[in-house]
Amino acid sequence: MSEFILQIESLLSALSDPEYRYLALEPLITYGLLTGVILVLVGYFAKAPRLEVAALVVIGVAALTYFPYKDARTAAQPRMEQVYKIDAKSRVEGFAKNSLQWQAASWQFKLLVVVAFATLMIGVHRNRIGLGLAAATLLLALLTTKQAMWLNYQDALAYHPNLKRHDAPIDRRTGGSSPAPRERTKERNPAPPVAQPVTPAAQAPAPAPATTSSAPAPRPAAATMTYQPPVLQPLSASSPYSYPSPAVDERVAPPMPPQAPQVPLTRQQRARQVQPLPRY
Repeated sequence: MSEFILQIESLLSALSDPEYRYLALEPLITYGLLTGVILVLVGYFAKAPRLEVAALVVIGVAALTYFPYKDARTAAQPRMEQVYKIDAKSRVEGFAKNSLQWQAASWQFKLLVVVAFATLMIGVHRNRIGLGLAAATLLLALLTTKQAMWLNYQDALAYHPNLKRHDAPIDRRTGGSSPAPRERTKERNPAPPVAQPVTPAAQAPAPAPATTSSAPAPRPAAATMTYQPPVLQPLSASSPYSYPSPAVDERVAPPMPPQAPQVPLTRQQRARQVQPLPRY
């Protein structure tokens, strides 16, 4: 709590200094006029008379802020000249020039205060005079806002070196300030190319001359395949001439193996054959 009180005391003592007071009052002019213009437009389209009255009051107060701002700027000018006349003479000249422009624009703020007060007394929606005064108030407010922002920008160019258009020493590029390029300690010289003999490749055989004949070449006869049904052999485990049935493809018939000649069975072989039992 004590720190908060100390900060308030410091701010109050700083406001007594004209150099800080004009810096604190300058943004109130610009932002106050912009806020008043926006509130007037919103109140007109929303048909809110109280909002229009509040907007006109804001515009009038922002315009009246110009007069204490001008007095504080005029009072701070001598000290500004004493501080910057040796180190930055261009800043002193720019500040004095901007102060003269602020003083020359005083008629705009005076006229804005009168028009805003007349509009507040008559009313925006009462008659055509009130509507005309409201339109004049908006135009004058926009004009003074532009003038205040322009003069603020000129002060920023003079006192803020970080801006791009400021002629600061860091932006000056001289020939001596640029670093000298480093010298190369050793240069690499590429070796000259050496021509290598190329052995001739083996000669390829000459291609046969293309024969041009009008008659077309005869087509080869289509291959035909005949299907021979297999001969069933007796299923005998002791027969040396029995062959397993080959696998048959459903699409194409496979070639048949050669058939062995049939040899008549002997008595012993016949006796060994199992006869099926008769079915009753």
